[in-house]
Amino acid sequence: MDLNNLDKIVTKVSRFDCKLLPVVKNQDVKSIKNLIDFGIKDFGENRLDELNLHQKYYPDVNYHFIAPLQSRKISEVLLKCSVLHSVSREKEVDLISKHYSGQQIFVQVNIDADPNKSGIDKDNINIFIEYMKNKGIEASGLMCIPNIGSDRKVVFSDMQQLNDELKNEFNNYPGELSMGMSDDYEIALDYGATIVRIGSKIFI
Repeated sequence: MDLNNLDKIVTKVSRFDCKLLPVVKNQDVKSIKNLIDFGIKDFGENRLDELNLHQKYYPDVNYHFIAPLQSRKISEVLLKCSVLHSVSREKEVDLISKHYSGQQIFVQVNIDADPNKSGIDKDNINIFIEYMKNKGIEASGLMCIPNIGSDRKVVFSDMQQLNDELKNEFNNYPGELSMGMSDDYEIALDYGATIVRIGSKIFI
């Protein structure tokens, strides 16, 4: 872990009133401890087994689940995480509604309209958020994972515009934006990201 690089990232992100979410996939508990000592209180998890291990040692920080959700594990994820970033199916919403206790829920948008990727088509996002509301769940915001070759400025601008439209359509919609990773987070900051998910830039 490069603490000097981490400090630079934290400084840059804080200028934009944005939260840094370290992605701790394949990281041991010592790495979590180093980040906690640095002042980090939120962690992005991809795997339930790693989440269980990290939470066993450090139960008093906030865990975000950022990977695709498996239906049979949703109840356990909700017990352990305060934020879910990748909700994109009505079936997931139905299962979440049975165990929901105020967690922040982000809707994953298939912003590139890639048939091979998860996420809601941007033209259907308002219908999906309305479905969530009818199940007693308020969407906190949107999340995206752009295709490797996509123009990040175009993608993040589209996300920002979509988010602004939802703010106008839904009362009390917080309008959080979880977008931007190690290679493109600086661009995402310029387009209103409120959470950036960074792994390799920290753990180098």
